[in-house]
Amino acid sequence: MDEGPETYTVEEAARVLGRTPGRIRQMLRAGELSGDHEDGDERKPWRVHKWSAHTLRDRIQGEQGLSDRARPSGTPSRSPRGPRESPEGASELFRVVQNLQRELGRLEGRLQITETAESTLRADLERERERAQEERARADAERERAEELRRELEAERSRGFWSRLFGG
Repeated sequence: MDEGPETYTVEEAARVLGRTPGRIRQMLRAGELSGDHEDGDERKPWRVHKWSAHTLRDRIQGEQGLSDRARPSGTPSRSPRGPRESPEGASELFRVVQNLQRELGRLEGRLQITETAESTLRADLERERERAQEERARADAERERAEELRRELEAERSRGFWSRLFGG
């Protein structure tokens, strides 16, 4: 794999994005950044795709630009009594919650479909069991009828030739 100009090391990506190398590795594992291990070997260091780092950097800068414009001038960006969590952390948590809610909705939908399919299959199974029971009863009746006809045939054969011929 050519890792030259198309990828950054974790440390380089951390400088580009203004994050720690540990956070960059975390983002890679979570799929927030695109990258691969060197030579595809998980024991080797990560290589971050430059396009992914640049896209994330541009998005972060765009979000910061929006929040700077929305804040009245002269207003400090952080309150000393505010939460210690950075706005990026809050937005990431919000995204995680949204993703979890979407996943929950998908799973609830799948559960409902599964329950419907299961009840349909149970009803089909019950109908087939009833039909099989009716077929068994019909087969038993046919066996009895066949046995009765076999007995009549044997009784008829046991009568003499002339009795059968002249009915008597």
